[in-house]
Amino acid sequence: MATGDELMEAIEGGDESGVKRCLDDGADALHADDEGFTTLHMACQEGYDAIAVMLLRKGAKIDATDDDGVTPLMLACEGGHLAVVKMLLKERCDVMRVDKAGRSALFRAACIAGNEDCSRAMLAASADAFGCPVEGKSLADLAGKKSVACKLMLEECVSREGAGKRLLEACEAGRLAAVKAMLAGGAPIDFTDGDGWGPLHFAAAEGTPELCELLMEKGLRADAAAGDGETPVDLAEEEEHDEAITVLKASIAK
Repeated sequence: MATGDELMEAIEGGDESGVKRCLDDGADALHADDEGFTTLHMACQEGYDAIAVMLLRKGAKIDATDDDGVTPLMLACEGGHLAVVKMLLKERCDVMRVDKAGRSALFRAACIAGNEDCSRAMLAASADAFGCPVEGKSLADLAGKKSVACKLMLEECVSREGAGKRLLEACEAGRLAAVKAMLAGGAPIDFTDGDGWGPLHFAAAEGTPELCELLMEKGLRADAAAGDGETPVDLAEEEEHDEAITVLKASIAK
């Protein structure tokens, strides 16, 4: 039976066939060292996306944290490993996590690696562009020391226009945690697109009741008509999102 240490050694060397042999021979995909550094941490740190997929299929935890609260996604971003980052995002990793020092995966991509592609991928996944581990500074401030492109990208994301568009995108995708972070950071809840659709319209069309509740608690109305005359209730009914319909109608009744 293969050991966890043997599996770690194969991963570190990028030996895909060796990793497969170890896993087939009973090595634990959940193996971690004394500091909580797992097999998946190793694969993502080294940039081995195919090996990372093998480990996930064998039960590795995508959001595993080491003793410092660092996740595999954070290490992939810090290393500028775009293929790994994209794979983890596709597998629905948590982009909102921060380590014990308050540093996110986006912070690592933009401010440590200065990697434009990884930063863009994180932002497309609604990563928090407002949160910063350094008091009195913004992510854009810190990114500027590594990459002008990353700095400009982050500045756009926290502008009224950029933050508003990202808020609508997060609502359309039903990303509750991301929406909370954006609103806490100052994203304009009254922002609408060219058709007059606001955050609640997109949340209702997506059918996420918790997100609808959050937005209505912030003052948005379930009967507010967009430019085409449709209300959030109309959109939820068109898509037959029963739970969202109940939440929206209850708000109107109040």
